Amino acid sequence: MNIYNKFSLIILSGLLITISTAYYLTISYGDIKKYQNLNSIKTQPLDTSKKYSPELKIAYTYKKKYEMQEGETFSQILRKTELNDNEIQEIIRLTKEKVDLNKLNIGTKIETLSSIENGDLSIQNIIIYPNKESEVFIFRNDNKFKIKSNQLMLYPELVYQEVEIQNSIFESLTNVDTPESIIMEFVQLFSFDIDFQREIRQGNRIKIFYKKFNDEKQNFVKTGSIMFAEIQLHNHAYELYRFESENKKLVGYFDSKGKSATKALMKTPINGARLSSSFGVRKHPILGYNKMHRGTDFAAPEGTPVMASGDGKIIRARWCGGGGNCIKIKHNSTYSTVYAHLKNFARGIREGVRVKQGQTIGYVGSTGMSTGPHLHYEVIINGKKVNSQKLKLPSGKILKNKERKLFEVSKIKLNVLKSKLISSQ
Repeated sequence: MNIYNKFSLIILSGLLITISTAYYLTISYGDIKKYQNLNSIKTQPLDTSKKYSPELKIAYTYKKKYEMQEGETFSQILRKTELNDNEIQEIIRLTKEKVDLNKLNIGTKIETLSSIENGDLSIQNIIIYPNKESEVFIFRNDNKFKIKSNQLMLYPELVYQEVEIQNSIFESLTNVDTPESIIMEFVQLFSFDIDFQREIRQGNRIKIFYKKFNDEKQNFVKTGSIMFAEIQLHNHAYELYRFESENKKLVGYFDSKGKSATKALMKTPINGARLSSSFGVRKHPILGYNKMHRGTDFAAPEGTPVMASGDGKIIRARWCGGGGNCIKIKHNSTYSTVYAHLKNFARGIREGVRVKQGQTIGYVGSTGMSTGPHLHYEVIINGKKVNSQKLKLPSGKILKNKERKLFEVSKIKLNVLKSKLISSQ
């Protein structure tokens, strides 16, 4: 490297050092001025005289469910809530516009929806489910209650089932998902002609054609009527068709010849029971000596429903000494029936009330002079107690003339419907 190049390099290096030093001094001077300005800012003390505590609102909805118990009323359920007396009276008044409160059954579901804000609870909505197909809404609006009801849309479905009886009718039909109400109706239809305790055998067959109703999601809601029913015993087949006249004044079940299934009295006013003691002389289980037993005993679990064996007027519904809680029904000038040892009476059953055949009037118990839950059943004809199991009851109505022709047409239509359903399965 020559002398000229070395000299040029020295001059360039010095120039760079001079420029760097000038830049550093400029920046440092600016930072000093900035900190000087900060120190000159006047600080203001925090004003603590004003309190900053905005109200915190915590609100949410609370649901509570109730279910009516035996002997409980709608007003008693409302009194379990946070409603005051005036609100309860207003809700009862409104509800009566939509629902017969006396007909709310045990198990009726009721829900309340309440708003809770900062610990204060206020009921906003009450929902009543009087049955499976309707809802009643009571809601608060401008601090007043209003009401509306909603009826579910139901869709009919025809069902045909054929089963072979194994252990019992109830178990055999339950195994194919037959609704309990249809099973009970089936038994009641044939209870005038068949002794279910003695005549039913394993291998007997049942045919049943009925209607049921589902909601829009195909969930089962309720049953309709049985349209055709048949039971085949070892030596005979009984079949019944549902028939409704043009003016709907006549609705009932008739055999293929137009003879009504309904008779004055049912042979057995209880379903699923065992005949435990017949009419006649027997050794009394408590007194220990032979005594005439002027009735028929049916052993059944406590609480099993007992039905009125015929239409009539209740002339006794009270304590009957050795008979415990008992009911006596006068059906007409000839027939009366007695039901003893009941656990209790059904709702609305009292002396002077008229009842329909098949209506539940009480429940099996063991009150009075009894060794276990059972129904003591008596049939009285012209004041004399007779054996209900050997009683020859008068035949029911026989369709004639125009009604008979309409029945034959109805029967053909039912058979066609039934055949189509069977072929589609």
